[in-house]
Amino acid sequence: MFMNKNFLQRISSFTLPFTAYIIVLFSIGCATQMAHAQEKIKFKGIVKDSISQESLPYARASFQKIAPLQQTLIHTASDTTGLLVVNLDTGVYQVTIQLVGYGQLIKKLKVSTTTAGTQVFLLQAAANQLKQVNVVGKKPLISQQKDKLVYDVEQDEAAKGENISDVMRRVPMLSVDGEGNVQLNGQTNYKVLLNGRETAMFAQNTKDALRGFPGAVVAKIEVITSPSAKYDAEGIGGLINIITKKAIFGYNGFVNAYYSNINYQTSTNFSVRTGKFAVTGTYFLSGNYDNKSQVFNETLPLQPATYQRRFLEGDQVANRFLNNGNLEMSYNIDTLQTIVLYGNISGGHNRSKLLQTITTDVANAAPQLDFFTQNIRNSFPTYGIGSDFIKKFKSNPDKELSFRFNGLFSKNDGLNTSLMDRTSNDLFRKNDNYSKNKEYTFQTDFIQPIDTDLKLETGAKFIFRDANADYLSLSRTAEDQPYEPDASNSDSFAYKQQVYSAYGSLAFSLSKLNFRTGLRAEHTEVNGDFFNTNTKVKQSYTTLIPDFSMNTQLSKSYTMVFSYTKRLQRPYINTLNPFVNNNDPLNLSFGNPELGAQTIHSLSWQNRILKGINFFSFALSASYSGNMIAQYTTFNEASGISTTQYDNVGRNREIASLISFSSSIKKLRGGFNLSIRYNKIENMLIASQQQEGISGNLGAFFYLTLYKTFSISGSGGINRPPFTLVNSQKAIHYYQVNFGAKFFKDKLNATVNFNNFFAKWRNNYAFTEDSNFSNRLHTRTPFRVTYIGFTYNFGKLKENLSKKRGVKNDDLIN
Repeated sequence: MFMNKNFLQRISSFTLPFTAYIIVLFSIGCATQMAHAQEKIKFKGIVKDSISQESLPYARASFQKIAPLQQTLIHTASDTTGLLVVNLDTGVYQVTIQLVGYGQLIKKLKVSTTTAGTQVFLLQAAANQLKQVNVVGKKPLISQQKDKLVYDVEQDEAAKGENISDVMRRVPMLSVDGEGNVQLNGQTNYKVLLNGRETAMFAQNTKDALRGFPGAVVAKIEVITSPSAKYDAEGIGGLINIITKKAIFGYNGFVNAYYSNINYQTSTNFSVRTGKFAVTGTYFLSGNYDNKSQVFNETLPLQPATYQRRFLEGDQVANRFLNNGNLEMSYNIDTLQTIVLYGNISGGHNRSKLLQTITTDVANAAPQLDFFTQNIRNSFPTYGIGSDFIKKFKSNPDKELSFRFNGLFSKNDGLNTSLMDRTSNDLFRKNDNYSKNKEYTFQTDFIQPIDTDLKLETGAKFIFRDANADYLSLSRTAEDQPYEPDASNSDSFAYKQQVYSAYGSLAFSLSKLNFRTGLRAEHTEVNGDFFNTNTKVKQSYTTLIPDFSMNTQLSKSYTMVFSYTKRLQRPYINTLNPFVNNNDPLNLSFGNPELGAQTIHSLSWQNRILKGINFFSFALSASYSGNMIAQYTTFNEASGISTTQYDNVGRNREIASLISFSSSIKKLRGGFNLSIRYNKIENMLIASQQQEGISGNLGAFFYLTLYKTFSISGSGGINRPPFTLVNSQKAIHYYQVNFGAKFFKDKLNATVNFNNFFAKWRNNYAFTEDSNFSNRLHTRTPFRVTYIGFTYNFGKLKENLSKKRGVKNDDLIN
């Protein structure tokens, strides 16, 4: 035991220092290895086209470290020469590279101290991949994101020879009737943006602008039914964002024209990109000539009045011209900073002449016969300018800071000259109405991803509107007399409006549930002034706009979305102008300068199934507005005058269901949009004025490829707009068939279209009624249309990534 104890002591005296020494050596070795493992390496790579070997700028790259330990993603992008430069720790990475127009590249990469030179990443063009995919299927036209549906117009062959209004017939959540009136989610109040911006072309007449806008220039259509707090508190139905094709490396463009028996349209587009600089321009014009229509209008007093029946019938000849132009220039300061300058012009004129006969039945006397002639002229030049500055960050490509400015300037010059040739005495009227509107917008937004499942968006915006209207009413009772001004209907009106807004929005995920919640605050100041009468209009109010949305992906193909939104719309100059249109002395109409904003609350539950090329959605929604800006008509029994005006007197309740479906079977693609709604609208000022009932829309479409270069397509449906206080309409139907052909390797597209070929005239019926009177309006307009069109494409067809966004003002009723 003694010897063993000494032995152990000696061994211990030797092993303890030795063990400590080994531990020190081991620690130094580990530290050295860790130092080597964590040593930063300046990695360089270059992204190229696999066939042409050309460098590809602005490709997005992510580096995910997978050994020895998995770490956070590192994001970057190639510069204008296609070069990637990033500081990496040594280790093994999974590299993912993406670029629009190319297939995604995923590969493993080992980075060590011996890594030298520039690594080459070769991307294959998507066109090469599509040749293989076409054997088994087609690229889907529709995709869905958390807050929007996206329709890929570039994949829609029929769109190349159509206007954007025709294309929208095939977009889920949208419906378009035979006259080009668009509904979003069953609603007629919505906002149309161009590349995320408010533009001059949609400031005056949205329907005509959509019918003139060429489908060949559009890349995608985004449908946003529940806008987040980031967007202005606009739009009963939501937002439609039209995204145009962007400049490519090199150049491309098209020229398009079509001609029909009632109208014409021509357009052109050109885009070029070289180095850091890109330019895209589009111009189109459309119009009609001597379109003849018929109008029948009957007013029946339901209480004893000055007359028993008033019946107006006559012919109208109308001419319309509309043109729009857009120019956009972008410069990439570096891979993370972009500046954009843009401008747009819009304008045109309407000319119409009405020759009408008015028969007035009175008690115990022969009917009174009058002749009514109107010559109406209206022009509306508009233009806009703006600039965006967008900065992204190397640490995270989803982090973004932007500053934006936009200016819109519009005018409306209208002249209505009329003659009421009456049995007693003649009445000549000349109403001259001129208005102009200036609008300036300053906006900043910041997007901060906090985690992979958490993102914060915040920003502020200022809108300044300056509207002016000069209106003059003149009259005389004989042709040889001078016109005398009507002081009660002549004035100058100035209207200034400032909107200050700020928002915060948070998007996060909990398990399979994705949430978005936010709050937007908008403060509005209004100052109006009637100079001749020294009358002031002043308003000041603050509106809080909450936002909530929840969606979950129950499977790879099935998504369910629930949302609540509160939206707001402010009146536009045409609803504010108090000028009285009195050309027909028994039918007066005017605006209301004291109109306030209207708000609406909406609940929506959507179910979307997207599987390959098949899409199906079913949605239920409910909405309520208690201060709707409504147009309504009152009837004075003593004078027989009908007066139509605006006020915040509408209360509207609505429930609706919407079904959308689209699919493809070999060479045939088709689908339908079905909406059914019930709404009840009441005039809170006049209890007897209310309308309620079931309305809706059914629209179907198809596209059939007969051969590689020949196709036939068509659409049709039936539509009844929601009930309103004035001129609720009956159902109308529509249909069209289009034959298309391609020539010269798809460079030239030709089309022949037949619209509503079984009927020469469209008969529209509308009605207004309460306990005092009823009014029936019947119009007959040209219905049968046949047109032939051509589109010629030139230049390259490849597209590149765009980083731009823009100013969006979304709060006005047009």
